[in-house]
Amino acid sequence: MAILLSLLFLAIALIFFLQKLNEKREKKPNLPPSPPNLPIIGNLHQLGNLPHRSLRSLANEHGPLILLHLGHIPTLIVSSAEIAEEILKTHDLIFASRPSITAARRIFYDCTDVAFSPTENIGGK
Repeated sequence: MAILLSLLFLAIALIFFLQKLNEKREKKPNLPPSPPNLPIIGNLHQLGNLPHRSLRSLANEHGPLILLHLGHIPTLIVSSAEIAEEILKTHDLIFASRPSITAARRIFYDCTDVAFSPTENIGGK
């Protein structure tokens, strides 16, 4: 009887594990194309002495929207005027967020100044 209960428990646990594994595979974010990056430096090795030319060649290869990882910070590179206009006019609040920097929190009164304030504080919101 104990062996049967153990096998039943293992079967239920296996089904639950496989279901969770399948859910993780389905939740891939819809990100723009990105060139392969290295673990610590990201895509910094692909920016040469003339970064504007390196970015142009990456845009020719991957398209007008590129996701680069500059160190550990993901950065969206836009090389199309039409897409840049849409981002700046239509989706401005989404792309206006600023990272929370520990040094800025300590030096600039918990990020309450204009330069480091989060987007919630812009426009009196």
